[in-house]
Amino acid sequence: MKPNWRSITGSRILDLLTLFVVFAFLFPYLFMVSSAFKSRLETFAYPPVFLQFTPTLEHFDNIFSDMNILFYMKNSTIIAVCSTLLTILIAIPATYSFARFRFRNKEGIAYGFLFLQMVPGISIVFALFFIARALDLFDTHIFLIFVYLLWNVPYAIWMMRGFVEGIPVELEESAMVDGASRFKAFRLITLPLMAGGVAATAILIFIGVWNEFSLAFFLTSTNARTMPTTIAFFMTHSGIKWGPMFATATIGTLPVVVFALLVRRYFISALTFGAVKG
Repeated sequence: MKPNWRSITGSRILDLLTLFVVFAFLFPYLFMVSSAFKSRLETFAYPPVFLQFTPTLEHFDNIFSDMNILFYMKNSTIIAVCSTLLTILIAIPATYSFARFRFRNKEGIAYGFLFLQMVPGISIVFALFFIARALDLFDTHIFLIFVYLLWNVPYAIWMMRGFVEGIPVELEESAMVDGASRFKAFRLITLPLMAGGVAATAILIFIGVWNEFSLAFFLTSTNARTMPTTIAFFMTHSGIKWGPMFATATIGTLPVVVFALLVRRYFISALTFGAVKG
């Protein structure tokens, strides 16, 4: 058979376009990482130096010795992990209720949760600030975790609802006919089958909390300060400290990048499972 040159040409063009889009998105990150290893003079060089420079660790030495960057990494880890776990624990039974039970105004309540996702956190951050001060919870891990639950729980319910509805209810009914309680049928049948959806939701929530800036910036000062908020340390009266800022950003994004690479296959398979019902 003769090769279909039109199809091959279209495929090559599509591949080149895909590579261009990927490079366009990756370029700022690659530039940031490379700049973290440049000297101060090379950081301010114009035109920018991309490959012709001698790597140095001076910026990393500065942030580890002067900033105690591990302290902020610890805060981000505590808040992201606790927020993700609590969100999943709360959202799983709520999601099951919306997917399996009938009650008054069920869809109205579900869309009410969706409405909460449309409220930008920055719009109520000052109200949250005064609440935190009144309860003596300002600059604490507990309050920041609670605040993130306000957005993450509705998001998790909407995210996992499709996974639960995609599991045939007949499987649970068969287990209950054999004598299992509804809770036992959920625990032994539904929960394992929705594990992919739970994992996908947990991954997105963890990344979102880890990268969140505005709420953490206004609701913390010292003790619970997270990694993204440390960017303010490099904006001084004498100028912006680009080198240490790039080094801090590189370290701050490294756990998320490594985590995403490790779970990417499981994450994609989970989303694919959630897209198919029945």
